[in-house]
Amino acid sequence: MTHKEKVCSYVLSNNGNVDEAKDIYQEALIAFYENVKSGRFKGDSTIGTYLYAIARFKWLNQLKRKGMVLEHQKHIEPVDSYAESPLVDIINKEKKDKVLSILGQLGESCKQLLVESIYHNTPMKDLVADGVYSSEQIARNKKYKCMKKLKALLTESPELVEILRSNA
Repeated sequence: MTHKEKVCSYVLSNNGNVDEAKDIYQEALIAFYENVKSGRFKGDSTIGTYLYAIARFKWLNQLKRKGMVLEHQKHIEPVDSYAESPLVDIINKEKKDKVLSILGQLGESCKQLLVESIYHNTPMKDLVADGVYSSEQIARNKKYKCMKKLKALLTESPELVEILRSNA
């Protein structure tokens, strides 16, 4: 089955007609071309998966404009389920792998300190109480050095900075 057939089949099975299906496919192709040209398409997924995702959102947007969303939602999964689609899963896994790769370059002690102090918002006095560090000042100094090292690694990896910004 070609990419066009998959997109058309989706539109036809979700309250669309042949002309609308062709239009959506053409719009998806144009959007794909623009994404490639602008550098937004990173090749994280196959072209077919990417085109299908674009077409799906274009069709859902068109249905919203037509006021058919309530009827349409009875027949297909809600828009929020996009977060569970294979395309999003692939992209999120690759982003997570890149972040973990950078954290792995920090070393285990820096990684644990930054995760605890930033992600879990653990106060330095609790880290001292857990016996990880002998004083709050030592913990703060270590965190500063780890942050400095992390910033240096991020400077070497601008694509990771974009990933982190896009998830903020």
